[in-house]
Amino acid sequence: MNLPAEEQPPAIVTGVEWGIFLRWFADVWHPGQHVAIIGPTGGGKTNLAVQIMALRRYVLALDAKGGDSTLLLSGYQRIPDWPPRPRYWWQRNHIREGIAEGKPARLIVGKVPERMDDFPALFRTLKKTMEGAFAEGGWTVYCDELQLMADMGSLDKEVERLLIAARDRNISVVTSYQAPAWVPTAASRQAVWIILYRTRDRDVIDKLARIIGRPTEEVEEALRAIPDWYVIVAGRDPFAPLVISHAPRLG
Repeated sequence: MNLPAEEQPPAIVTGVEWGIFLRWFADVWHPGQHVAIIGPTGGGKTNLAVQIMALRRYVLALDAKGGDSTLLLSGYQRIPDWPPRPRYWWQRNHIREGIAEGKPARLIVGKVPERMDDFPALFRTLKKTMEGAFAEGGWTVYCDELQLMADMGSLDKEVERLLIAARDRNISVVTSYQAPAWVPTAASRQAVWIILYRTRDRDVIDKLARIIGRPTEEVEEALRAIPDWYVIVAGRDPFAPLVISHAPRLG
């Protein structure tokens, strides 16, 4: 961890201030590295994802739920389709011209469904977005509630291909889901960084301990010690510290 000497954490850290965490994560999260955020519904996964994605200039947040309330607080511009086609004259080419000039582009992709029949069109848009992001390279793609995209949208193969093939194109994929067993295995196996909320599910703990090369007892002990809304962040280095922090609420 490239932090000042006085901020270097011990082997297991409790209560690392969020600003310190973001400075560290900005330094160690490289383009092409994937992040998996694992925790219960309502636990704060999207809130945390939005705040770490602020470290990236070009973000596509795939809104599989069709109007996620936390994504709405992000300040990202929503585009209903891919590629971006702003509908108003003053927006024409605004996004593309901004990217060409080096301006950030953080976008929520997908029209908010008005009825259940609208969801197939939404998932077709998300599929096109993943294909477009891969073709262009350089994007950070957020797959919110990955099990919904896999089960309801049948996008598991597209997500898995993006996770496996994206690194060479400097694409980072941030996924959020409730348990590794519910989503494509690549979501956790291809992730360089695992962000885990408190859980007592032994199966989840065992799987993640194997993935990050840690003793199950170490991961379990750290999870038992953290309060609600805090997370453990683990990389692939089994000798590096487990970082424990808490993202403030948006809004």
